[in-house]
Amino acid sequence: MRTKTIKAGIVAAFALIAGYTVYNSQKEVALSDIAMENVEALAVGESNRGCTADRNAICETSHNDYPDYRNN
Repeated sequence: MRTKTIKAGIVAAFALIAGYTVYNSQKEVALSDIAMENVEALAVGESNRGCTADRNAICETSHNDYPDYRNN
């Protein structure tokens, strides 16, 4: 009977530690205003920057990845 109680206590302790670890890792991390501005600044170049498939349109990119676009 005593060994069953000890085993149950060890299992319960392990479950509590595992549960607390999962709970602690799920907390939302708040970024500062400067960090959010940096994320937004880095994401600015992710769009197509106004380029269209229209051959007469002017594309703002400086690279030649898109042969159908007209560059400045």
